[in-house]
Amino acid sequence: MRSPRIACLVPAATDLAASLGLEVVGVSHECDHPIARGLPVLTRSRIAAMHPQGPGPAEIDLQVSAAVAAGEPLYQVDREALARLAPDLVLSQSICDVCAARADGCDLPAGARLVELAATSLVGLADDVRAVAAAAGVPARGEAVLADIAAHHAALVRPLERPRVLALEWGHPPFLGGHWVPELVALAGGEHLLSGPGQPSRRAAWPEIAAADPDIVVFMPCGYDLAAAAAEAAELCQRSPLGELRCVRDGQLWAVDAVDLFSRCTPQSVIDGAAVLAALFRGDEPPIVWACRIESTPALS
Repeated sequence: MRSPRIACLVPAATDLAASLGLEVVGVSHECDHPIARGLPVLTRSRIAAMHPQGPGPAEIDLQVSAAVAAGEPLYQVDREALARLAPDLVLSQSICDVCAARADGCDLPAGARLVELAATSLVGLADDVRAVAAAAGVPARGEAVLADIAAHHAALVRPLERPRVLALEWGHPPFLGGHWVPELVALAGGEHLLSGPGQPSRRAAWPEIAAADPDIVVFMPCGYDLAAAAAEAAELCQRSPLGELRCVRDGQLWAVDAVDLFSRCTPQSVIDGAAVLAALFRGDEPPIVWACRIESTPALS
């Protein structure tokens, strides 16, 4: 039986397809899994990307908010390129119009089937894995992937006491960690503050954050790698009330590689994300490729 040809319109789809050992023939402009190298790119963003000479997080937030208010799509799918690839399956998402492209029936080449990832929780991830595995004709691989996730989570070494954890998914303005992030915090042995499992990320006010008095802050800005997250966290310490938090003054502000660990709900990210959080909560040094401590500096007047 011929292996189905998979077109992935979001990074999580490429990661999931790779975990199942599927043949990926096209990817999104943000797909960073090694199997994406050299493959045709099928999407593009209408919002300026983050880079050192580009707009900062506050300006990106304004651009996104304006586009959403106007009902304009943030991403576009190259339908001609998608049709040329003649995929059997197109993997998209139905979670967040801000984060990644979506497809619908009019985007699909003849004969292609659409599977939309919809995970906002670990249970939802299991549903996604099973749906893609079934559509590709490899259901047993899906169950093996889920068993691997469960084994890693069961083996986590957790702290003796539960730290109170503030997860920040954006800095200008501050957004709280949402969807599967509170679950990963709990799995790792922490108490997630100000939002619960399955709840979407939301804006928060700095007085609300200060009143929560966290024991540790994990800065995981959506779409940032570790270097970009660390630079932004250091800037926030100087130019926002973040640096005034008790835990930040005590050296408990950590920047993490959000791209690999928290910005998408995939088998590898929920394994590695929970492991990094557990290390932070125990007071251990996490792998330097995924997290770094941010030293607090006095705020600029």
